[in-house]
Amino acid sequence: MSNRLTKGIGLFGHLFTRKLRFDTNNADEVSAEGQISWNSPYGTFEGYLDGTQPTATILHFGQDVFYYVKADEALTRGEVVYTSGTEGASGHILARKFLADGTYPSKDILGIVQQTVTQGEFVHVMHFGQMMEFNTSDFNEGDTLFASTSTAGALQNTVPQSPNNIVTVARALNKKNNGTLNVRLTFGPKLSENEEVLITNPQDGDVLTYESATGLWKNTAP
Repeated sequence: MSNRLTKGIGLFGHLFTRKLRFDTNNADEVSAEGQISWNSPYGTFEGYLDGTQPTATILHFGQDVFYYVKADEALTRGEVVYTSGTEGASGHILARKFLADGTYPSKDILGIVQQTVTQGEFVHVMHFGQMMEFNTSDFNEGDTLFASTSTAGALQNTVPQSPNNIVTVARALNKKNNGTLNVRLTFGPKLSENEEVLITNPQDGDVLTYESATGLWKNTAP
């Protein structure tokens, strides 16, 4: 990394600069926590957050989004997790493995755990971006992957059916032991959470009818 310093050493020994210039021909990847370098294949900076290679958590600036959460149970790298609550006044997000069987709201899902941790440890969870060194050998290249309806924390390449949660988690970019996922969580809202729908005390056989006075669809007896 090369620096262009346009202002020297400030008061109290602090270093001030208006610009930092990174070597865009640098072929060395970051290798320890706290390092930042230019990554030519990604066309952006990369920062080493935590973990050990080859499964370290690497942030590609402007291309990855992470949550930093506290494990509410033991978690394994690659598992899908959701918000199970918060830790009192600290405000720490607690995370547990997500099971898409309708038990938990789809909107509580966070993403994929980046490191294997025990209960009480902090860990990064990828919400959006490229997850490297993921075993995609059980899937096909291009498969859309959903939160599993049968195994907590797992992924499946078959579309879940209601009343299971239908949460798209990622796309498999290849098929190999050290594969890559394009993580991009999407899910649809429940019908009752649609802004134009008002459902009150639903009963068997109810239908939705439009009420022009309020601009809402409401459940009524047929």
